[in-house]
Amino acid sequence: MALKEISPHGATVDVENFETLESFSLPSNAGTMEMWLRGEKPRPLFFKEWLPACFERRLDFDDWRLGEAILSWILTGPEGKVRLTLSSSELVFQQYFHDSFYLNSPSLLFDQDFDVARSQWFKAEMSEFDGVTGINVHPEAKWDERRYTLPARLHSVSLSLSHNMELAVLVNGEKVISQNCLYDLHHHQLQLSDSSGYCSGVLSAPMPREVNARVDVEASHQAMLGFGGTTIPTAYAELSEAGRRQFWEYVEDYNLRIQRENPIAGELSEEMDNWDDLDDAIPHYYGDSFPNGNISDFSLNREFIQRGGEVWFEYWHFPKWMVRDGETFVDEKGKERPDPVRVDEYARSIVEYCRRAVKETGQPPRIVGIQNENSHPKETYHAMVLTLRQALDKAGFEQVRIHMSDANMLSTDSEWGKLYADGITRAKTFTERADVWEKVDYAATHMYDFQEYFDDPDRFDEPMKQLHSLYGDRPFLSTELCVNSPRYQMRSYRLALLMGQLSHKNLVLLDAVALLYCWTLLNVEQPSYGWTRSLLAIDRESGFSAKPSSHQLRVFGAWSRRIRKGMVRVEVDCDDSDLLITAFVDDQGGQTLVAMNRGNSPVSLNIQGLDMEQFKWMEEVSPYAPSLSRRITDSIECIAIEPGVIRTLTNIPLRSV
Repeated sequence: MALKEISPHGATVDVENFETLESFSLPSNAGTMEMWLRGEKPRPLFFKEWLPACFERRLDFDDWRLGEAILSWILTGPEGKVRLTLSSSELVFQQYFHDSFYLNSPSLLFDQDFDVARSQWFKAEMSEFDGVTGINVHPEAKWDERRYTLPARLHSVSLSLSHNMELAVLVNGEKVISQNCLYDLHHHQLQLSDSSGYCSGVLSAPMPREVNARVDVEASHQAMLGFGGTTIPTAYAELSEAGRRQFWEYVEDYNLRIQRENPIAGELSEEMDNWDDLDDAIPHYYGDSFPNGNISDFSLNREFIQRGGEVWFEYWHFPKWMVRDGETFVDEKGKERPDPVRVDEYARSIVEYCRRAVKETGQPPRIVGIQNENSHPKETYHAMVLTLRQALDKAGFEQVRIHMSDANMLSTDSEWGKLYADGITRAKTFTERADVWEKVDYAATHMYDFQEYFDDPDRFDEPMKQLHSLYGDRPFLSTELCVNSPRYQMRSYRLALLMGQLSHKNLVLLDAVALLYCWTLLNVEQPSYGWTRSLLAIDRESGFSAKPSSHQLRVFGAWSRRIRKGMVRVEVDCDDSDLLITAFVDDQGGQTLVAMNRGNSPVSLNIQGLDMEQFKWMEEVSPYAPSLSRRITDSIECIAIEPGVIRTLTNIPLRSV
């Protein structure tokens, strides 16, 4: 995978707004120590802090006399490390991965003559040995390396890790190196190669910035339907009884009450008698996983409904008996495609599904979508809306609502949007006929092209506003949120933080009334599909239980846990673009405020316009806190928010199982 160069967003730092965290002096008074496989070395300095998700740290030198020695600044995390080495004349900046058996030497691991292989490996390691970090006895591989010639007078070296996946080095306040870095970093340390050199100074960090926000409860926006995703029936079937109880605890705790059906679609029999036959489940493309795709489970749906949730229904592919052979059309991207829909059969099948749902669960789906992602001529889309509405009403399902077909992408300007259906073009299709748009209750789209904007998420604001201008005051459903680009398959908190920014933008820029992650529960073999596609996965090693598959659940839950159905979003005005705030209230005095600090410095937040005495709980989401909640016992004057932290203030109690 090729690395993407990120353009610098500024060349200098504000020296006045940094504070000292810790002083350093190397070699230290402790002198040298014998280190295994490293020999006699000066004692390393291990900084005491746990690094926040996003940060800037700076080494300010007051004495710098390295001579022939090498100073290493090493930052480590579960998946990899960053190593910055300084000699008298050069800075070398490296990224490593160390989380895979694959990074070992195959000859060392599998050669039949192990002693010979080990000897060859040791000689190879010694040829690369720089006298600083020692010889690796764990899997590790260098991912990227950059070099920079140091100036004659070195005052400071800074390293920043930002929400947009940028890892940058600044020398004397000027940005000199920029890389992509997907993994998280937790610890850092300084090492000196030998006692011939000397350096001293302080480790400094940005001081908290004062931020003011005002909530206007009179300026109201959308009323929420809720949060959820698709629980795969084949995954739910894998859970043990204890695992199912645990799954429903997560559903209740994280308020994931919307079950979006991906019905059997292409394998549906013409008699429509196999909606929920798990043997007919259609696999997705998720590696070598067992079938984790399109199928229904009415007993699962009934459980959602009995717990106060709801079910949405939408086809992806159509069964063969619902298509016409030989007819094609040119779609909005200029591609020739088959035009498959026998519209009467399409509408009839959805009505039959509604009847079966009533029989099995007690009620029909609350919302049905026209079709997931697939493209049709505008005339076909119009006919699908009108025919479906007529068929539902005739069958007595007037209360079932319809959402427009949700495209893969949002923007026509993105690279993916040029290849696949996009929400802006599709919204134009559905809104151009007043009689059709009158029958559509909700606008909707996916927005997988947001991944193209990870380096600068705010560039996505403009196409979002363009989409909103098309559907106007029609409620909006954000029907699939997840990361599916091969570029970003990591169990990374900052990746989840980027998706949290997308959640915020959906609520604020699109007035979304519902946010749905792609999958709520998924059964996978290759773990990366759980890391990025799903909130929960099957933990087979713990008795087939349900567990969070990555950091995505905790970030998604920063909004879902304490924003209830019926709560209304109110206007928030904030004077800091790196602090993203949403606020919701209800007519019973309930209120929830969610604030994300995506900057590299701490925030001290002052809030006006809400009764701060009404807040009862404060929650924190971070790399170290999965929705950590504490009771508020003192009056709140200002709120401290570390970089990369999402802070929730609320008086809405959590649901219990």
